[in-house]
Amino acid sequence: MNQTTSALTSPQEGITSIAHFLFMGTGIYALACAPAILLAERLGWSQSFFNITQLVATILCVPAAAFFLWLTRGLRFNWARCFALVACVLSGLWLVFVLYVLLSLDFSAIE
Repeated sequence: MNQTTSALTSPQEGITSIAHFLFMGTGIYALACAPAILLAERLGWSQSFFNITQLVATILCVPAAAFFLWLTRGLRFNWARCFALVACVLSGLWLVFVLYVLLSLDFSAIE
């Protein structure tokens, strides 16, 4: 049985690879946005593009990493699962922090 046939017979492998690609890409992009935001701030450029896309990447990273961990729950613990766990926890904490900041803003001073 060749590899193309096995990919067609097991659709869960395709979904797992999509989830793997999604959380790896969004996690790396969200991490890469941090120095880009600092550089843009230092050079006086607008950081809004990086801020918005980092938020979107982080929002996509949490469910993709959790879905990847769910799909590979019976397999042995390897580097991809370890990275997915770290990405899920750190992205979740970042989103909780952003939510905390947004909820604790005091709009009474704005007139």
